[in-house]
Amino acid sequence: MASVQVDLDVYNYLVAHGMGAGGETASTILRRALVHTIDIDDDLFTYLSSLATSPGESIASILRRELGIHGEPDNPPATRIDFHIAAGTGPGPWNTVDHPVVGVVGQTLRIFNDDAVAHRPHTPGAPFPHAANDIAPGTSADFVLQAPYDPGANTQVYDHDFGPNAKFWINVRAAG
Repeated sequence: MASVQVDLDVYNYLVAHGMGAGGETASTILRRALVHTIDIDDDLFTYLSSLATSPGESIASILRRELGIHGEPDNPPATRIDFHIAAGTGPGPWNTVDHPVVGVVGQTLRIFNDDAVAHRPHTPGAPFPHAANDIAPGTSADFVLQAPYDPGANTQVYDHDFGPNAKFWINVRAAG
C-alpha cells in the first residue's frame, strides 16, 4: 500500500463520495471514478516500462506518447525519487541493470537504508558528488542529481564500503 499526498479539493471529493469511517476506501472511489483497467501480459508491461522518459512515468502516459494520443499531459515527474537499499543486501549490488534508478538533473534522490549494515554511494562526481558519510541502517540520505549520468558511458557508481561489486545502477538525463 502506498500513501500519497492530495490537496484539500481531492480529499473533500473523496469524503463526499463515501470515504471515511465505515465507508469505502479512497482506492475504491478513485478506481470507480478514474481508472479504466486493461490487462496486459508481463512482457508488454516490462517493455512499456522501459520506454519511460522520466522517473515514475505512468504506463498511461507512455501509451499516450507512443500511440500519438495528444491531450492533457500526465503529472510532471516527482521532485524526489525514493530508493530503498533492501534488507539483506550486505556487500551485494543495490539493484540490477534491468531495474536502474532513473532520474532527471535537479531531482533529489533519497536513499533509504533498509539493510542491517551501513552503505555509502561512491560516485565519480556524477550524477551527484561522492558521499562523505555512510547511510546508517534505518536512516536515509538525500542527494541532488547534479549532472547527467549514463552507467554505460561513465565510471560505475557503487557502494564505497563494499567496492565495485556492490553496484548501484542509476541513469540520469539532462533536464528539459
